[in-house]
Amino acid sequence: MTMAEVRVRQEFADSASQVWSIVGDPGAVDRWIPSVASVRMDGTMRHIVFPDGQPARERIAELDDEGRHYTYEYVDGPLALAHYSSTLTVVETSPSGCAIEWNATFAASSPEAEPELVQGIEAIYRAALGELSSVLAATP
Repeated sequence: MTMAEVRVRQEFADSASQVWSIVGDPGAVDRWIPSVASVRMDGTMRHIVFPDGQPARERIAELDDEGRHYTYEYVDGPLALAHYSSTLTVVETSPSGCAIEWNATFAASSPEAEPELVQGIEAIYRAALGELSSVLAATP
């Protein structure tokens, strides 16, 4: 099984603690990820619904508030994934700035699907970080 990788990094002019207060809650990603219409947590299982009504489940494998990162794994849903693990980390770059590093490793269900999944996942991450910028700007 070949593994593909997506790595996205975006700088923010907000403190790491302020950014983590929004992105650090795996049960509230619908607040800043446009491709998630709704979300609910059941223990470590995250149930999401995409805007088209398709459901998916992701397992929160690790959540570290102090280290400001969490890892989640795709369990099932409409995406053609045999394996998917993603880690979102908020890195302090200065007292009033930070960066989000969002990295995924995954294997497509079929090799032909991999290039499209790489592009799609990267687009989802970039759109989410763009939306996060708007949410942060609107936060007092």
